[in-house]
Amino acid sequence: MKVSGGGPHQSKTMMLADLGAVLAAEAELQPDKVIIGENLLGKPSSRAREAAAYYLRQLYGLGDTPPAVSRALFALWRRDPVGRPLLALLCAIARDPSLRGGAAAVLDGKVGEQIRSPAIAAAFEAEHPGRLGLNMANSLARNAASSWTQAGFLAGAVRKLRSRPKVTPTAAAYAALLAQLAGFGGQTLLESRWLDVLDRPAEDRMALLRQAEGLGLARVRSAGHVVEIEVRRPMAETLGIPGLVHR
Repeated sequence: MKVSGGGPHQSKTMMLADLGAVLAAEAELQPDKVIIGENLLGKPSSRAREAAAYYLRQLYGLGDTPPAVSRALFALWRRDPVGRPLLALLCAIARDPSLRGGAAAVLDGKVGEQIRSPAIAAAFEAEHPGRLGLNMANSLARNAASSWTQAGFLAGAVRKLRSRPKVTPTAAAYAALLAQLAGFGGQTLLESRWLDVLDRPAEDRMALLRQAEGLGLARVRSAGHVVEIEVRRPMAETLGIPGLVHR
C-alpha cells in the first residue's frame, strides 16, 4: 500500500480492460512477456507497450513477486467476475495516492448528482496543498473521473452523474482487508474510508461481510456495540496467501 507521492492517475486511468486482458491470459507474473513481447493489449508502438506494462505494475503489482494485496486481488478476481471493477478500483486506490487523494469528491456525492472534474482536482488539492500544478491537476482529475466511471460510480460520457456501483461480498472482504492493513478494526473498520468505497450504509456493509464469511473470506462477531472483524487470516487461509498475515 503506497502512502504518499505521485501515482499513475497523473497520466493514466485504472486501465480496467487492460488488467482484465492480462489476468485472462494468466500472465500477471510475466506481464512484460505478453504486454511488450507479444503485444497482448494491441498497443501501436513499443513505447506504448512499455508504458502500459509500467502503469499496470504500478497500479496492481503485476510481476514475478507481487505483494500479498495484489495476490489477493488476482485470486478474488477469478472467483468473482461481477465484483471485478470494484476489486480493481480498491487495489488502485491502495496503490495510487493520486487516485485516493481525490476520492472524497466522488464518494461524498449523492446519486444523480453531477460530479465535475474540477471537484476531484479540488479534493486532491485539499488533501495535498500545492503538490500539483494546474495542468497536472486537471489531467489527474480527468483520469480519475474515467476510473470512477469504469468502476460504476459515475455514469455518462461527458456529463458525469453519480451512480451506484455493483458491490459483492468478495469486494466487501477485499475492502475490509485493505482497511485492516491500514490499521482499522471493529466499528472503526466499518466506518473507514475503505468501506465507504462500498457505497452502502453500515448495516449493509456488515451484511456483505457476513456473506463473505460464508465464502471463507472473513470472520465477523458482534455483541451489543462490540464488533470484531477479521479478514487477513481467513483470507490468507482460503486463498493460500500467508503473506496477508506474515508481513
